[in-house]
Amino acid sequence: MFLLAFDTAGPDCAVAVARSGEESPEILARAGERIGRGHAERLMPMIEAVLGEAGIAFRDLGRLAVTTGPGSFTGVRIGIAAARGLALALEIPAVGIGSLDAIAFPVARSHSAGTLATALDARRGEIYARVEDLSSGMVLRKAFAVRPDDLAIELAKAKRPLLLAGSGAHLLASLLPASEAQMIGAAESPAIADVASLAFRSGAGRPLAPLYARGADAKPQPLAMALR
Repeated sequence: MFLLAFDTAGPDCAVAVARSGEESPEILARAGERIGRGHAERLMPMIEAVLGEAGIAFRDLGRLAVTTGPGSFTGVRIGIAAARGLALALEIPAVGIGSLDAIAFPVARSHSAGTLATALDARRGEIYARVEDLSSGMVLRKAFAVRPDDLAIELAKAKRPLLLAGSGAHLLASLLPASEAQMIGAAESPAIADVASLAFRSGAGRPLAPLYARGADAKPQPLAMALR
């Protein structure tokens, strides 16, 4: 089966075509750019280019995968809208993959003990975080918005070793004893190959819904103010 995966939830616009394998998927072609904004303009041309490089047509695809956040509100909406539209047109399932899940995935594969805290810098003094018990594979805290100091207090009681990953990991590391926290990486976006791998593992029934973790930065004005 061929799968098309794309990520627009963060500063990157990334696309990959993968083929299912016995042990791990084979990435046939991939592309990615650090663009910050403008995902809507770049996504479809990038998809067409990657499909062309892989020698795959839209009709050959059996599944889609898209990152669902947390991340940029606009980026998340663009990715999910594209996935829903393509899934409807091609009559194939679309799978939603959390950005923090995908960033945590390679760390969890290479470590079998301790606690993994994956965090993205959410600005405004907060991080988007996810906490996993590596020995059991249990997700202790799903993606949520939190102040770094509040999460650091929770992590003080977590199983050791304590591993930190993601662009917000340094904010946690600064609040924890250096001897107790190990920085694994500082990715702002997941590797698109990891998004594809999780999509094959997740099955086609995973819901395709945005994961915002907190309210929008832009909010409607009160009626009285809007009428001034």
